[in-house]
Amino acid sequence: MEKFKKILPIILISLVIIINASLGIPRLSRFSAVDEPYWTYERTSKFWNAIENHKWKSTKINDKPGITVAILSGWGLTQIDPMPYKSLRGDPKTDAQIRDIDKINFVFRLPIFLFTLVMLPLFYFFLKKLFGLSVALAGFMFIGLSPTLFGMSLIINPDSLFWLFLPLSILSYLIFQKDENKKYLCISGIFLGLSLLTKYVGNILYVFFLAIPFLDYIFFENKPAIGKYLKKQFIYYLILVLISLVTFFALFPATWVNPKLILSGTVLSKAFKTTWPLFAGLFAILVADYFIFKNKIFSFILNFFSRYKKVLTSIVVGIFLSSIIFVLANTYSGMKIFNFESIIASPKGTSPGTMVFAGKILADVYSLIFAISPLAFIFILVAIFYNLKGKSTRFSYENRIIFYFILFIFLYYFASTVNSVVATVRYQIALYPLVFIIAAIGFSQVRALLEIKNFKFEFLFFALIFIILVSELNSVKPYYFAYASDLLPKKYLVNLKDMGDGSFEAAQYLNNLPNSENLIIWSDKGAVCAEFKGKCIIGFKRKDLLPVHFDYFVTSSGRKSRSLKISPVVDDYFDFQKAYETEEGLAYKIIMAGRENNFVKIVPSALVYKK
Repeated sequence: MEKFKKILPIILISLVIIINASLGIPRLSRFSAVDEPYWTYERTSKFWNAIENHKWKSTKINDKPGITVAILSGWGLTQIDPMPYKSLRGDPKTDAQIRDIDKINFVFRLPIFLFTLVMLPLFYFFLKKLFGLSVALAGFMFIGLSPTLFGMSLIINPDSLFWLFLPLSILSYLIFQKDENKKYLCISGIFLGLSLLTKYVGNILYVFFLAIPFLDYIFFENKPAIGKYLKKQFIYYLILVLISLVTFFALFPATWVNPKLILSGTVLSKAFKTTWPLFAGLFAILVADYFIFKNKIFSFILNFFSRYKKVLTSIVVGIFLSSIIFVLANTYSGMKIFNFESIIASPKGTSPGTMVFAGKILADVYSLIFAISPLAFIFILVAIFYNLKGKSTRFSYENRIIFYFILFIFLYYFASTVNSVVATVRYQIALYPLVFIIAAIGFSQVRALLEIKNFKFEFLFFALIFIILVSELNSVKPYYFAYASDLLPKKYLVNLKDMGDGSFEAAQYLNNLPNSENLIIWSDKGAVCAEFKGKCIIGFKRKDLLPVHFDYFVTSSGRKSRSLKISPVVDDYFDFQKAYETEEGLAYKIIMAGRENNFVKIVPSALVYKK
């Protein structure tokens, strides 16, 4: 058994890394993504030009702020200058220019992807410290072989790094809370700073980390003196915050000349605007209670919840389970109450009314459960079942962490909805590692129930899970980010706001047509234009469309909703409804991840022009 514990982690970690590298590296140059030109042709170059010329203020390249993306992808600037290709998207291109564009994609994506591969084993090591070998191995497999996370890691985007930094910050902080090893407090602070440098929504961790010591106190069997405990935890919290701000300051040169950016990029960022009063109020009550009321307020509250911790956890976990059941029932019954697809198709906007608010939260849950493996989903249900049936007198550490993670997921959804944003797959990408850890806990509970102790059976059990996950990853090749669970009915999609899957393949088909450099196409995605040899036009401006005679129209499921809202301005000339819905007379159709309604179509212009 000891031999097994030493060999299996090495084998699995190596295999996951090898599979990721073998599938990912060839894809880096054969994928055309939306939004990436903002980084390859603008933000990354602007950041490093500012560094080279000591123009520190100009390193503020985006409100995300996306600094970590610019730092890593900047390696591409040492390999090729992308700027001569910036204006080529819609223009005719030579074969040499297409090859250079593919090289730009490769060299700018490669450092981000390799960084992901290097960071992945940290999930195993952190989980092993928290839960032991079984949860660590299962969690690592679920995370490392997730099509959704893998697909995101291939793209130049803040979310490609955010899904690493945020959960790793949480895990290292939990290790610190468990062992009081201050090294992990520092590590958590650094990852928190990196989260903030990547995407401003990382500031939600300030609220979560402030809450954890209070939550821990509720579950303590032998409770320390509350005054001494809160004072110590408050000091630790300030250290954590300070380390995150120092990390933010050190890697963001614009803050060197404008220190106010430290606040506007962290605790006073746009994402924190609506929830800041709540956080500030809670913090003020905490300070007042400590100095004026001698901890009487929080002592009463914490002791009350300590007596009813089973009720508290059952309510939170029960609501999560009820949300899952409702989403399943609503989806399988034809989305009669809430149309999750239409909600996700327009993720940003106002949220008037209780029903709309609830619909957005449930749409978030829809994106969560249908973008993960059915196997992981089953183990999540197992973990929730064990959590709800746990005894009230003794609450296992695993059940406590499940409660924490579910609480954090709800906090994330609430903050997103209050800010009028639906948490699509990409917008909640950092939550998937957390639900995979819940799945790993469920996996460990099943393993314990089966009482698997023999080395051969133990190895076969892990190997079976590994094979299933690898098969699922390979089944959606190469459209990893378009993945949807087999539990989702085939007529529905989960990732309606895709990142350009199918665009490269559509452009390749067109490029292989005779006289392709002289063709003129319309596309609903600039990612197609970036790889197409001929002239390409996007948008619905009459002055751009009417003087042109198009050869083909390229339409996609991901842009259907948006396009049909805008296209009426030219409906007297073009039938865009038909361009998206026709299945007859197509020149070519790309079906992604095995779903007929997840497509990129190449439609001959004769079908789109109105007679």
